[in-house]
Amino acid sequence: MPAHSNLQTVTQAGHTSLQLNTRHGTATVALHGAHLLSWIPTGQREVFWLSPTSRPAPAAIRGGVPICWPWFGKQGMPPGAMQHGPLRNLPWEISAVHADSAERVSLTLTPCRTAQTADALLQFAPHLRVALHITLGENLEQTLETHNHGTQAFVLTQALHSYFAVQDVTQVRLTGLEDLCFEDKLRGTTGTVQHSPFQLDTACDRIYQHATTKPSHHYTLHDDLWARRIHIHTQGSQSVVVWNPGADTARSMVDVPDAAWKDFLCVEATNAGQDDGVTLAPGGLHRLTQTLSVEHRPT
Repeated sequence: MPAHSNLQTVTQAGHTSLQLNTRHGTATVALHGAHLLSWIPTGQREVFWLSPTSRPAPAAIRGGVPICWPWFGKQGMPPGAMQHGPLRNLPWEISAVHADSAERVSLTLTPCRTAQTADALLQFAPHLRVALHITLGENLEQTLETHNHGTQAFVLTQALHSYFAVQDVTQVRLTGLEDLCFEDKLRGTTGTVQHSPFQLDTACDRIYQHATTKPSHHYTLHDDLWARRIHIHTQGSQSVVVWNPGADTARSMVDVPDAAWKDFLCVEATNAGQDDGVTLAPGGLHRLTQTLSVEHRPT
């Protein structure tokens, strides 16, 4: 474990974790799954929701920012495939640390070189190499980097599956989706256009897909009850998933308390829509990035 003034080892939610510290705040990432558990900007409240009933390793952690890779859900995979791929269930280790005094610290994690990890990756993605870069400064940035070392192309689907903490999910608004078409996974419909800011009235599982290949996109989660806006900037992502289980599904989930569905909204930087996989040519490199900032708006 590192001996570094901007980085320390802690235990959070029962997991050995690394806490990044700058004058702008703290962020904590579990070595199990390279799972971002927490981000607390200085003088503000927690940005992510983390389930108090999340299961211990080797199960995936519920909340924070799970990594879905090299497939999203079971997209393109046989029925017995692991939901969202193997990365969130595997041990990771530090590859690099860089710090700029008290202003900024960057951490790179890669899957541990163990038999368990080798078996999981060789089975489905034998020639892919993956790394997660986390930078904490005034903002929080995550980049999931994939490199194809093989001789054949690979179609990749993926997500940074962020659970954003809110005071009441039925009272928040999400902007930046206007005029986008979405696939509604619960209703089995496609091609519906979002004409206004998103507001949740029931369970939601939607994939919004961008019609253009702009290099970056911007969404804002407005939480007036907590007097804040969370700004979500994405790069290398041509779709965004909005998900909440709703009351009925939450009651059947062992790692989500019955009433906790109102405490979060998932807004996920993805490449997961129809025909939205990233085709990595031999030697190809892809980076999926989200940059988060919080705007406090006192009432």
